[in-house]
Amino acid sequence: MDKIVEEYKKLSIAAVSDALDRLGIHGTCLGIAPVNYGYQMVGRAFTVKYLPVAQDKGTVGDYIDEVPPGGVVVLDNNGRMDRTVWGDILTSVAHMNGIAGTVVDGVCRDVKCSLDLKYPIFSRGKFMRTGKDRVDAVAYNVPVSIGDVQVRPGDIIFGSDDGVLVIHQEREEEVLKVAQMIEEKEEGIRQEVLKGTPLKEAREKYGYHQLQTRQG
Repeated sequence: MDKIVEEYKKLSIAAVSDALDRLGIHGTCLGIAPVNYGYQMVGRAFTVKYLPVAQDKGTVGDYIDEVPPGGVVVLDNNGRMDRTVWGDILTSVAHMNGIAGTVVDGVCRDVKCSLDLKYPIFSRGKFMRTGKDRVDAVAYNVPVSIGDVQVRPGDIIFGSDDGVLVIHQEREEEVLKVAQMIEEKEEGIRQEVLKGTPLKEAREKYGYHQLQTRQG
């Protein structure tokens, strides 16, 4: 069991985002949204890099059986909106293999399958046109870009109804501690308010307005 990943699963994505802000780390993936709502996804990245096909047509990739259970498939299709790199067959195999979810900087298709299986997918949108003979999977488990954030193999990917963020491996413990502190203080504010304390007073008590302020 990956203890760090399990600890992140206990947190809200907002607390982790605030921790990234406090530490001055860029990790929020702009423009990447959930296809189906109501699910949280936390796991380590298995990355795939796509390029437009050359004269010799390539493949969208047969990598799915290499992704470990609990991992997150991260597909860098350079934000292309006119060709997909994820569909129902991949969704079915990923779900069967216990993969945590998929993130696409681009579009996906066969959305009904992911909804039926309750499999988390995050992308820039949906489009039915295949990527076969249009893109080529040129590299696996290399640094990629998702929503203007670099993702390296093994980085923690956190997705929820609010979107997707990336926690880089070398900072994951530091980010975790700060996120836990922020969530603890915000819970303290909620409890104070429920007891009848005015919100302004509760926020001042727990230093709410400084929680996301960059340190150092």
